[in-house]
Amino acid sequence: MSFLPKLIKYWYIDLISPLIRFCIRHRVEPNLLTIIGFGITVGAAVSFARDHVQLAGAILLFSGTFDIIDGKVARATGLSSKFGSFFDSTMDRLSDTIVNLGLLYLYLQRHQNEMIWILMLVTIGSLMVSYTRSKAEALHIDCQVGMFQRPERIVYLGFAALLGHVVLYYMLWALAIFTNLTVIQRMFHVYAVAHGVPLEEDKD
Repeated sequence: MSFLPKLIKYWYIDLISPLIRFCIRHRVEPNLLTIIGFGITVGAAVSFARDHVQLAGAILLFSGTFDIIDGKVARATGLSSKFGSFFDSTMDRLSDTIVNLGLLYLYLQRHQNEMIWILMLVTIGSLMVSYTRSKAEALHIDCQVGMFQRPERIVYLGFAALLGHVVLYYMLWALAIFTNLTVIQRMFHVYAVAHGVPLEEDKD
């Protein structure tokens, strides 16, 4: 289950396809695209911290473009690698955490101390959504189920910020709930697939 309609995904991919083709044609290093995306995300975090939430939302949505481009370029050019996959995943986790730190600073400045707990739940949920998938895939179990995977989180957080403080506030509450529900959903999925299945031991 996804809260981000496929029609929107396909429309946006089609919109940025000229940029994707440019990067493929010039064989732009996928890891460089990942770094650029991370740098843009840091800009979103700084904008959140400085209470420019609408600007931060726009920057955050733009940063998501590079999450799409780097993977497509890597596959199309044959430049994909195990390190590239590891690097992209690691930078995604750093990006999520840095954005949440920017939001934390924003709400501390606004003396909305209850948001400390909400942002802690958002951070835990975001990290655990990714961890459950990576651990399941390490056990050779497909685990792409979930309501609020990373693309959904970026899109909804970005649009909420564009709409201002009130919508952003309630979206963070929603993320705190639904990211952790996604973790539980993935745990049940892996249980259904792997319960009672012996763990394969590494062979020397």
